[in-house]
Amino acid sequence: MSEPNRFAGWLQASMHNRGLTQAQLARSVGVADTQISRWRRGQVVPTLQYLQRLADTFGIERMTLDQLVGLPVAQATGSGPGVEPEVEAELQAHQARLRAVMQTRLPRSMWQAYVEACVALAEGLSTSAKRVVSESLVRAAAEAKADAEHEPPPDRPLGFRP
Repeated sequence: MSEPNRFAGWLQASMHNRGLTQAQLARSVGVADTQISRWRRGQVVPTLQYLQRLADTFGIERMTLDQLVGLPVAQATGSGPGVEPEVEAELQAHQARLRAVMQTRLPRSMWQAYVEACVALAEGLSTSAKRVVSESLVRAAAEAKADAEHEPPPDRPLGFRP
Protein backbone atom coordinates (compact mmCIF):
# COMPACT_ATOMS: atom_id res chain seq x y z
CA MET A 1 0.00 0.00 0.00
CA SER A 2 1.45 3.38 -0.94
CA GLU A 3 1.99 6.00 1.75
CA PRO A 4 -0.90 8.34 0.79
CA ASN A 5 -3.23 5.33 0.74
CA ARG A 6 -2.00 4.19 4.16
CA PHE A 7 -2.81 7.62 5.54
CA ALA A 8 -6.14 7.72 3.71
CA GLY A 9 -7.13 4.33 5.13
CA TRP A 10 -6.10 5.40 8.61
CA LEU A 11 -8.05 8.68 8.33
CA GLN A 12 -11.18 6.96 7.06
CA ALA A 13 -11.05 4.34 9.83
CA SER A 14 -10.25 6.92 12.52
CA MET A 15 -13.20 9.06 11.53
CA HIS A 16 -15.46 6.00 11.51
CA ASN A 17 -14.21 4.68 14.87
CA ARG A 18 -14.74 8.04 16.52
CA GLY A 19 -18.04 8.78 14.80
CA LEU A 20 -16.75 11.93 13.12
CA THR A 21 -18.27 13.27 9.94
CA GLN A 22 -16.18 14.93 7.27
CA ALA A 23 -17.72 18.30 8.19
CA GLN A 24 -16.95 17.86 11.90
CA LEU A 25 -13.34 16.95 11.21
CA ALA A 26 -12.98 19.84 8.77
CA ARG A 27 -14.20 22.29 11.44
CA SER A 28 -11.87 20.79 14.04
CA VAL A 29 -8.81 20.95 11.80
CA GLY A 30 -9.69 24.27 10.14
CA VAL A 31 -10.00 23.20 6.50
CA ALA A 32 -12.81 22.88 3.96
CA ASP A 33 -14.81 19.66 3.74
CA THR A 34 -13.39 19.11 0.27
CA GLN A 35 -9.86 19.03 1.66
CA ILE A 36 -10.81 16.27 4.10
CA SER A 37 -12.34 14.41 1.16
CA ARG A 38 -9.10 14.68 -0.80
CA TRP A 39 -7.13 13.34 2.19
CA ARG A 40 -9.59 10.46 2.66
CA ARG A 41 -9.34 9.46 -1.00
CA GLY A 42 -5.54 9.58 -0.93
CA GLN A 43 -5.29 12.33 -3.54
CA VAL A 44 -3.03 14.45 -1.33
CA VAL A 45 -1.57 14.30 2.15
CA PRO A 46 -1.87 17.09 4.72
CA THR A 47 0.86 19.63 5.24
CA LEU A 48 2.87 19.48 8.46
CA GLN A 49 0.61 22.11 10.03
CA TYR A 50 -2.50 20.02 9.36
CA LEU A 51 -0.80 16.78 10.39
CA GLN A 52 -0.28 18.39 13.81
CA ARG A 53 -3.91 19.53 13.97
CA LEU A 54 -5.08 16.02 13.04
CA ALA A 55 -2.82 14.51 15.70
CA ASP A 56 -4.26 16.92 18.27
CA THR A 57 -7.83 16.19 17.16
CA PHE A 58 -7.39 12.43 17.39
CA GLY A 59 -5.23 12.57 20.53
CA ILE A 60 -2.28 10.72 19.03
CA GLU A 61 1.40 11.41 18.52
CA ARG A 62 2.24 13.41 15.42
CA MET A 63 5.04 10.91 14.68
CA THR A 64 2.39 8.27 13.92
CA LEU A 65 0.94 10.46 11.18
CA ASP A 66 4.40 11.34 9.88
CA GLN A 67 5.04 7.61 9.39
CA LEU A 68 1.69 7.08 7.67
CA VAL A 69 2.36 9.78 5.09
CA GLY A 70 5.92 8.58 4.51
CA LEU A 71 7.92 11.29 6.25
CA PRO A 72 11.25 10.23 7.73
CA VAL A 73 10.94 9.64 11.45
CA ALA A 74 14.01 9.56 13.68
CA GLN A 75 12.56 7.14 16.20
CA ALA A 76 10.03 4.57 15.10
CA THR A 77 7.14 4.00 17.46
CA GLY A 78 3.80 2.33 17.14
CA SER A 79 3.02 -0.65 15.00
CA GLY A 80 5.08 0.25 11.95
CA PRO A 81 4.35 -0.16 8.26
CA GLY A 82 3.28 -3.81 8.45
CA VAL A 83 0.05 -3.06 10.33
CA GLU A 84 -3.08 -2.21 8.39
CA PRO A 85 -4.06 1.45 8.89
CA GLU A 86 -7.62 0.43 9.79
CA VAL A 87 -6.32 -1.76 12.62
CA GLU A 88 -4.01 1.01 13.81
CA ALA A 89 -6.89 3.51 13.76
CA GLU A 90 -9.13 1.16 15.74
CA LEU A 91 -6.41 0.58 18.33
CA GLN A 92 -5.83 4.30 18.65
CA ALA A 93 -9.55 4.92 19.14
CA HIS A 94 -9.68 2.34 21.93
CA GLN A 95 -6.51 3.72 23.50
CA ALA A 96 -7.96 7.23 23.48
CA ARG A 97 -11.17 5.97 25.10
CA LEU A 98 -9.24 4.02 27.74
CA ARG A 99 -7.07 7.08 28.44
CA ALA A 100 -10.17 9.27 28.88
CA VAL A 101 -11.82 6.75 31.21
CA MET A 102 -8.70 6.44 33.32
CA GLN A 103 -8.25 10.21 33.57
CA THR A 104 -11.87 11.01 34.38
CA ARG A 105 -13.03 8.02 36.45
CA LEU A 106 -10.01 6.64 38.27
CA PRO A 107 -7.62 8.21 40.72
CA ARG A 108 -4.09 8.17 39.35
CA SER A 109 -2.96 5.90 42.18
CA MET A 110 -5.19 3.14 40.71
CA TRP A 111 -4.04 3.39 37.08
CA GLN A 112 -1.40 0.68 37.32
CA ALA A 113 -3.75 -1.74 39.08
CA TYR A 114 -6.43 -1.04 36.47
CA VAL A 115 -4.05 -1.73 33.58
CA GLU A 116 -2.82 -4.92 35.25
CA ALA A 117 -6.44 -6.04 35.71
CA CYS A 118 -7.14 -5.34 32.03
CA VAL A 119 -4.06 -7.35 31.01
CA ALA A 120 -5.13 -10.26 33.24
CA LEU A 121 -8.62 -10.14 31.75
CA ALA A 122 -7.20 -10.11 28.20
CA GLU A 123 -4.96 -13.09 28.99
CA GLY A 124 -7.89 -14.99 30.49
CA LEU A 125 -10.10 -14.24 27.49
CA SER A 126 -7.32 -15.27 25.12
CA THR A 127 -6.79 -18.55 26.97
CA SER A 128 -10.53 -19.25 27.01
CA ALA A 129 -10.86 -18.45 23.32
CA LYS A 130 -7.94 -20.73 22.44
CA ARG A 131 -9.43 -23.55 24.52
CA VAL A 132 -12.86 -23.17 22.87
CA VAL A 133 -11.34 -23.17 19.39
CA SER A 134 -9.21 -26.21 20.21
CA GLU A 135 -12.17 -28.11 21.64
CA SER A 136 -14.28 -27.20 18.60
CA LEU A 137 -11.62 -28.47 16.22
CA VAL A 138 -11.27 -31.75 18.14
CA ARG A 139 -15.06 -32.19 18.22
CA ALA A 140 -15.41 -31.43 14.50
CA ALA A 141 -12.65 -33.92 13.64
CA ALA A 142 -14.30 -36.62 15.77
CA GLU A 143 -17.68 -35.97 14.15
CA ALA A 144 -16.17 -36.09 10.67
CA LYS A 145 -14.44 -39.38 11.50
CA ALA A 146 -17.67 -40.86 12.90
CA ASP A 147 -19.61 -39.77 9.81
CA ALA A 148 -17.00 -41.33 7.51
CA GLU A 149 -17.08 -44.63 9.42
CA HIS A 150 -20.88 -44.92 9.29
CA GLU A 151 -21.35 -43.98 5.65
CA PRO A 152 -22.41 -47.06 3.65
CA PRO A 153 -20.40 -47.90 0.55
CA PRO A 154 -22.08 -47.05 -2.77
CA ASP A 155 -24.07 -49.86 -4.45
CA ARG A 156 -22.34 -49.26 -7.73
CA PRO A 157 -19.13 -47.65 -8.91
CA LEU A 158 -19.31 -43.89 -8.86
CA GLY A 159 -20.11 -42.26 -12.15
CA PHE A 160 -22.07 -45.17 -13.60
CA ARG A 161 -25.83 -45.28 -14.00
CA PRO A 162 -27.82 -48.51 -13.77
